[in-house]
Amino acid sequence: MSTERDLAPKQQRSLDTQKNLLKALHICLADKFFEHISIKDIADTAGVSVGTFYRRFKDKESLLPLLYQDFGHDLMMWVTAMESEEYQSLHDALVKMVSGTYVFLLEKESVFRTLHLNSRLHSEILASDKVVNRDVVYQKLSAILMRYDKEIGAVNKSQANDICVYMMVNTLLDKVLYPGLTPATACSLTAAEFTKELPEVLFAYLVKS
Repeated sequence: MSTERDLAPKQQRSLDTQKNLLKALHICLADKFFEHISIKDIADTAGVSVGTFYRRFKDKESLLPLLYQDFGHDLMMWVTAMESEEYQSLHDALVKMVSGTYVFLLEKESVFRTLHLNSRLHSEILASDKVVNRDVVYQKLSAILMRYDKEIGAVNKSQANDICVYMMVNTLLDKVLYPGLTPATACSLTAAEFTKELPEVLFAYLVKS
């Protein structure tokens, strides 16, 4: 009969293999869309057999909750860095937040695209991260703008800030992930050009609303 001492190394090996497979998926996503990646691609990149993959996961979609959780950690690290940034004014905050969001989207483009599409097909993915609440991330971004509440003209400043965060995230998401599709094509600017203009739009809304 196995003892806890016998089981611990096996559990650790299983966890190490799981992490290795997730790392392999990240590597594969740098070159291919998720839908074009095979289980063999992931296994080969991880240096394990396809059989080893199937002993831990039913299919490649079973890796998505782990990818979502892993991304959640990166997201929280990013928003913490944004909170720690020094801002001189509301306009400065908007410029740096928009730029920071754009850079983060670019760095995580393949993961963003994978989760953005597949979370609509497999809604259970969104409930898989018990550590990072995405709404809290948005609230943290909104709170950065609230530091400059005296510059904001809206009666409901919190609502105005939330709208700005929503506009920032969604428009940049479209421009970075789907630049050749609607609604991103409604604006002829490149993602980089759009990133320079967006703070001006958001600033005008906040100070005049």
